Amino acid sequence: MNQFSELIQENEKWLMERIISYAKLHNFTKYTSTLLDAWRLSISGLSSALCLASQTNGIEEPQFDPDEDYKSDPMTHFGRLEAQRHRERGISISMFLGLLKYYRDAYVDLILEKGSEQYTEPWIRFTIHSFDRIEISLCLEWVSTENPEHITEIEKANRRLSNEKNKYLTIFESTPRPVFIVDKDGLLDTINLAASKLLGLSNTAGKMYYSGGHSTLDRKAEGLCTPIVDYLPWLENEINNFSNTDSRSHRIELDTHHFGDHRYFNVFFARMQDVSDKYSGIIIILDDITKRKMLEDQLNYLATTDALTGAHNRHRFLERGKEEVTRSERYKRPISLLMLDIDYFKNINDTFGHAVGDDVLRALSAKCQSMLRQTDIFGRIGGEEFAAVLPETTLDEAKQVAEKIRVALSQIKVNSSEGQVSFTVSIGVVERKDKQELSNILYYADIAMYEAKNMGRNRVVSKRPE
Repeated sequence: MNQFSELIQENEKWLMERIISYAKLHNFTKYTSTLLDAWRLSISGLSSALCLASQTNGIEEPQFDPDEDYKSDPMTHFGRLEAQRHRERGISISMFLGLLKYYRDAYVDLILEKGSEQYTEPWIRFTIHSFDRIEISLCLEWVSTENPEHITEIEKANRRLSNEKNKYLTIFESTPRPVFIVDKDGLLDTINLAASKLLGLSNTAGKMYYSGGHSTLDRKAEGLCTPIVDYLPWLENEINNFSNTDSRSHRIELDTHHFGDHRYFNVFFARMQDVSDKYSGIIIILDDITKRKMLEDQLNYLATTDALTGAHNRHRFLERGKEEVTRSERYKRPISLLMLDIDYFKNINDTFGHAVGDDVLRALSAKCQSMLRQTDIFGRIGGEEFAAVLPETTLDEAKQVAEKIRVALSQIKVNSSEGQVSFTVSIGVVERKDKQELSNILYYADIAMYEAKNMGRNRVVSKRPE
């Protein structure tokens, strides 16, 4: 019977798949798992018992003796163990014997489909008689226990199940992120404490589970059995899109004002890993990342903004300016650049102090940003030097913008302890030529600006790049 043992041992996965198919076909999965590994223990135990029995009895199928106690061979030993294990789980003997018939059929199918034709008939007789011995020993064990002992076994099993349930409920309720379990119809089935607090339903751990019965049993707790989109309308599109795909999971960052303030969430969707074909739907987990996003925004602001004036810092100005120059080159559109410098700024610092000088810089930046378009790029590129990139702007248009800025800045009055301080600027204006990079435009704008200073300051000078 070595070939028989090899056939069984080499096809363990095949046997598991076959018994699962029988269980699904005949509705046994209403009470059992559909995960492959959940059936491994039974198949492994059966296969080991069959192989050991074949080595003991050889080619001859097992027989039955009227005086036998059905305890002494591998098959009957396996039957007694299975009786004890399944009886403790509350399984009825009729249900287990019915399922055992399909276990037997799975092994017979294996012999018919993959076994040697030479041994098909004796192997099938051996298998059928072996399963008959399992059934006899199983029935003897099942009915041999006195009722009080049987009740005690069931009570112990129930306590284990209750402890397991409480363990997983504790984990579920202790999870700090809101978790929503949604059924196949889009109705809210179960939520944890964090989700309950988020929705304003309860602040008490376990209340959504125990209030009026568990959500999947009896009647629903208040607030459950409600369309999930009623509570999370800002997720409706994402829920529908995920539900209509075959994806096992999906993650996305979204923001919403639904909870009263502007909040950011990392939203994780997962399809239920249904182990029994009884539960289907999706799991939604929310991770509030508002603080992280605010910190990221603050860090980005600090990394890209001049702390004193609120304008782009030099690095960010050059970065965004290059992007606009690239776009200008690609689409053959005009783009111009202004460079301005405060006249006699050192005198302001020396006369009125650096604090007043800082106020002048802030006033200049605020006025320029208020006069420029949102599409324009304004930045501080040196101590008292500023620049602006003007997309979709010709040289003549840029000169007009520069002149308006020059006049507006000359009218600003900055308060100091010694009276009001006014200032002027010199501005250089350049329009980009084809193939010209930002560094070249800045170079010619700088030349134009210093020409304005050499011509008496407080003026605009334009220059066409060579």
